[in-house]
Amino acid sequence: MPSPNVVHEPARETPVIAEVDVLVAGGGPAGIAAALAAARVGARTMLVERYGYLGGMITGAYVIAILGVGDGHVPVARGITAELRRRLEPFGAVKPRNDSGDYDVDPEVFKWQAQELLEEAGVRLRMHTLACAPLMEGGRVAGVLVESKSGREAIRAKVVVDASADADLAFRAGCPCDDQTHEVTLALLVEGVDDEAVKDFQRRHPEEYDEIMAEAKRRNGGGLPRRNRLIKGIDCADAEQLTRAENEMRRDAFRSLMYLRQNMPGWEGARIPVTFPQFGVRLGRRLRGLYVLTDEDIRGGRLFEDGVARLGLYFPDWGPTYKLPGLRWDVPYRALVPESVDGLVVVGRCVSCDYFAGNTLRLIVPCLATGQAGGTAAGLAALAGVAPRGVDAAQLRAALLAQDVYLG
Repeated sequence: MPSPNVVHEPARETPVIAEVDVLVAGGGPAGIAAALAAARVGARTMLVERYGYLGGMITGAYVIAILGVGDGHVPVARGITAELRRRLEPFGAVKPRNDSGDYDVDPEVFKWQAQELLEEAGVRLRMHTLACAPLMEGGRVAGVLVESKSGREAIRAKVVVDASADADLAFRAGCPCDDQTHEVTLALLVEGVDDEAVKDFQRRHPEEYDEIMAEAKRRNGGGLPRRNRLIKGIDCADAEQLTRAENEMRRDAFRSLMYLRQNMPGWEGARIPVTFPQFGVRLGRRLRGLYVLTDEDIRGGRLFEDGVARLGLYFPDWGPTYKLPGLRWDVPYRALVPESVDGLVVVGRCVSCDYFAGNTLRLIVPCLATGQAGGTAAGLAALAGVAPRGVDAAQLRAALLAQDVYLG
């Protein structure tokens, strides 16, 4: 008797819409860098992205701070990280943050220029397309099954780069993964607040002001709606939890806003013109690869023979710690490669690392760096006809040095 909890789908023929050397799943910073790097070593490259724009957290959640370019004293990250800055500067889309190279970007210009860069490099873009599952041949990933308005389709690839942020393809290919809950943020904008009127009311009626503010914060989880709301303990690979969290944050923000409009002088004309289209997600599921990079490795400045990204940032939890001048540490290539599944490279915040190291690796610059390394490796593997684990680390490092990647 059929189980009531299972639906048996009929066999189907899925059209193959492309055959490429390298397929990159995910168009965030790591995916952009991976696709650029793979194309530039000569691999026929395609990138699929579930939204209609590139940039991931930069453009979807307005995480516009490009942190970790330097170690707090001198610039470290180069390669595609530096290229993006040079590309954006003529459009006035870069605002320096400090003397070590960190900067903010204009997210809309970033969308445009990321697209232009990829198309100039010959990358085939497929937007509005979700990479659903790996196409498996034995123990090897041979492509990806995708879903879109065009239906279910397949893309064959010699090597797939998982830049999904949560190791979605690696997990579904059977790779061991680590998964822990973390924080999510719904960013929004508030306009129309008369700050002078608010200050005047606070000065004349301090006790009433404090009561109103306390109630407004209570209705919004402890903070005013003009600040980003954060919820802890969310499994970022669980659609039910993501749905509940986003609905709660949006509902609470508007409840608090309506209360302030009715009770706080200066807030009468306040409005929320936009809540950003993507959650700000810090950490989720991560690959457990050939090497698990640890927080101790980062703090100790560990260098590896197969190091493919050398960085100078240490970001243990809530703020960049620039207290270790001269700190340098490597991401080894083994942290981008699964233990047993072939045909797959993982980049971005879901590379193989422990939970605390993930707080540093989730930042945009480490994502760009692992993306460039993983995309280069994928391109070299595809062109040589070898599995990613078969790529010679010395050859990979030489290719990255030729791309002006900093390796010390």
